[in-house]
Amino acid sequence: MHESYLTYLDLLTELTGKLDQLTTLAQQKIEAVRRDDLSALDAVLKQEQVLSLSLRGLEQRRGTLTAQLNLGGVRLSGLPDRYPPELYPQAKQTAELLRRSYDLYHAAAQAARVTLETNLHELEKLIDSMGGAPEPGTPGYTPPAAEPPKNMKTDFRA
Repeated sequence: MHESYLTYLDLLTELTGKLDQLTTLAQQKIEAVRRDDLSALDAVLKQEQVLSLSLRGLEQRRGTLTAQLNLGGVRLSGLPDRYPPELYPQAKQTAELLRRSYDLYHAAAQAARVTLETNLHELEKLIDSMGGAPEPGTPGYTPPAAEPPKNMKTDFRA
């Protein structure tokens, strides 16, 4: 039975590592935006997508283990209390490290979001100062009411 508890701690340690990687990527995202480096920003976003897929896998494993250990609904702060006494110190340390990593990630992600939003607002102001977006009917703009040819239409109500 202790094996399952240790496996769950290993999973939480792996999750801590993924959060640390996401924190690093959020910081790289901020730097890419500040340098106006779209290719670097694109590379960071692709790495984030890969990490998000691995987080989905971790979440599935976590769900299985929490059901197995009867830890469903237990908050991270209460996790060590639900562990066997001999594993309590290890569970407490793992939970604290995960919580710290999450807090760091949350702060970095918030900073990245604010940086991106600020730059988008600046871009909108620049576009407006240059005369705004192209008007419908001007070259390079496809009107939204364009109908596809009949042979390309499908009926999704079937």
